[in-house]
Amino acid sequence: MGGGARFLRRGRWLRGAAACCVALLVAGAPELRAQRQAKKKTAPPAAPAPAAVPFAAGERLEYAAQWNKFLTAALLTMNVVERRDFYGAPAWHFRAQAKTIDPVRMIFVLDDQFDSYTDAVTLESRQYESYIREQTKKDDLVVPMATKPEANRSGAHVYLVLPGTQDPLGFFYRLRAQDWKKEPVLKLPVFDGRKMYEVTARRESSGQTVEVAAGSFAVTRVALKVFQGGQEVQNLSVWVSLTEDSARVPVLIEAEAPFGTVRAELTGRTP
Repeated sequence: MGGGARFLRRGRWLRGAAACCVALLVAGAPELRAQRQAKKKTAPPAAPAPAAVPFAAGERLEYAAQWNKFLTAALLTMNVVERRDFYGAPAWHFRAQAKTIDPVRMIFVLDDQFDSYTDAVTLESRQYESYIREQTKKDDLVVPMATKPEANRSGAHVYLVLPGTQDPLGFFYRLRAQDWKKEPVLKLPVFDGRKMYEVTARRESSGQTVEVAAGSFAVTRVALKVFQGGQEVQNLSVWVSLTEDSARVPVLIEAEAPFGTVRAELTGRTP
């Protein structure tokens, strides 16, 4: 009898301990479930930050361009139109316009416009547009670009390009985003909708002063070399002089090309 009583008492103790364990598990179950759900509901990754750039929406640059040493052959403007959503991603909208003026205009009428939609994060081109009006010639071209297929642009022919690809207009703004003191060489593919180029930009000098219509500036002079299919394009040399302040404004653009020499100097900047 004594042994049976001890067995019954031990059984009651075990049942009580088991009941306490079950009660603790039930009480803790909501918290455990909440912890598991919290792990499942992790916050989505933060959107990548826009690239640091030395320009802002509303900026307007004005240039006077000489061709073959004519006093002023054409006027050129470059605008940062806006930063906007472009097919679900933030993008810069750049615009350049060029027009000949008299007396050159009496010989050759030119009224061209170029637009670039450049990704605000990667600074890659998303779309390039050119609207050529030269004499009786009219040529419109729209070039959507992407580094991988984009479902949200279905219906449009999107050119698949290499990562980092620029268009001709966006490339000039990409030059401004480069810290030339830290990185003196920049190599990028450039696509104009018809041909793919490889452009090497190299810091040629720094600290020199140039005089243009807009004033006197200490500049970094960058030399551009253009390649196609691994071969340098002959008889083409381009230099861009960028201010050495935080804005890195191109105050002077010089080119030697088969059609002649060009010198475009800054005449004004707003804001």
